[in-house]
Amino acid sequence: MYRMASYLNGRCNTDVARLGTRISLQVAHQFVRAITSVAANIAEGYSRGGNADRLRFYTYALGSAREALAWIDAIGDASWEPRDEYREILVQIRRQLLTAIKSMRIALGAPPTGSRKHLPIAHRNRGSQS
Repeated sequence: MYRMASYLNGRCNTDVARLGTRISLQVAHQFVRAITSVAANIAEGYSRGGNADRLRFYTYALGSAREALAWIDAIGDASWEPRDEYREILVQIRRQLLTAIKSMRIALGAPPTGSRKHLPIAHRNRGSQS
């Protein structure tokens, strides 16, 4: 997953520059930052010795991958050739991160994501902070 993220990171600035004035500078900047963050967080997480630290950085990378996918949608109808390639690679990275995060949580003895049961808000105790 790092190789894919690094590949996108290396291409991102020039690919986004080709969009020119078809998108706002803010959208372009946020997209580039999200792509950069995916690669950086995977690299930092991988370099950590413990699963707890690795899990934290992989979770950050997952959030950045989801953000990058959202920014691709924010580009809108602007013609952009590598859009499908970016989307496909980001989806692959997201899947690999989800698998890695799930296995690390199991190794740490933490419940898998989505397994926490919560009462509907209307039925919670009024004094409860959860």
